[in-house]
Amino acid sequence: MKILATLLVCCCFALNSFAQMDVFVPDTTAIIVEQNVIVFKDPRLDILNKRSPLMAKLELDEKAAKDREPVNFKPLVTQDGKKKVTGTIYTAKGFRVVIFSGPDRNLAMQTKNNFTRAYENIPSFVSYNVPSYKIKVGNFETRNAANEFMRKIGKAYPASFIVPDIITIKNINVTN
Repeated sequence: MKILATLLVCCCFALNSFAQMDVFVPDTTAIIVEQNVIVFKDPRLDILNKRSPLMAKLELDEKAAKDREPVNFKPLVTQDGKKKVTGTIYTAKGFRVVIFSGPDRNLAMQTKNNFTRAYENIPSFVSYNVPSYKIKVGNFETRNAANEFMRKIGKAYPASFIVPDIITIKNINVTN
């Protein structure tokens, strides 16, 4: 019985050694099988092929839109060129006030637009972290400044709260 089992194991190893050989024999049935294959292609693949021309068209459209928009700016230097502009713009740790937090994008954008109309000089920012949108406003260096502003807008935005954030600080001076 042991001899029969040993002989069977040896035969299996011998057959497996032939399975690893690199012998390529062309199969004529494979060609016939390829002719009968039906490929179902997702139509989204066509969009991927057209993506680069679409992106180029989008860039051209954006550039044309910028050319059509009038540029509204107030020059810091007078025509005689005697004013001097000094200062820095940098980022630092600070605070912002969150006036909206929720999953509804339309309501978030409406809140941002309403705030921008009411407070033109205060910057507002939209952030999206699945599944909620947040509207953050202001660039406050201290929590006390953010708290004072939050009290000021408390009636219009009662659910507002303060969060730490990276803020932009502009120290620009125009002198004669």
